[in-house]
Amino acid sequence: MRDKRTQRRPNSPHRINVLSASTDGVLGRLVNITTGGLMFLSKEAFDHGTELTMRLPLPTMANGNTAIELQGVVVWCATDHNPKFNRVGIQFCNLGAEEGYIIETVLQRLHLVG
Repeated sequence: MRDKRTQRRPNSPHRINVLSASTDGVLGRLVNITTGGLMFLSKEAFDHGTELTMRLPLPTMANGNTAIELQGVVVWCATDHNPKFNRVGIQFCNLGAEEGYIIETVLQRLHLVG
C-alpha cells in the first residue's frame, strides 16, 4: 500500500490522551498529529470506517483553548510492535480553520514542525 500522506509527522514527546468527546473515556495515547489526521496507540482495535469525535487536551494553550474537539474516521488499524496495543490512523473530517490553526500553532510551539 502506497502512503499518500505528504505532511511530515514527527512523534510527540508529550503524553497526550485522545479522549472520546462524548464520554471523556481514553481512546488511546497520541503518537503524532498533522492538520490531515492523527495516529494514536490503543488497547482497543478499531474497524476501518469507524467515525470518532475526539477531544485532545493541548499541552500548551492555543488561541485561548486548552483542548480541541476533532471529528475523524479510522482509515487504518494495525497491531503495534507491542502486541498489547494497536496503532490507529485517523483522517480528519471537516477540519475547521480554527482547529487547523490551533494544531499548527501547538506543533510550532512544541518545535514539531520545520
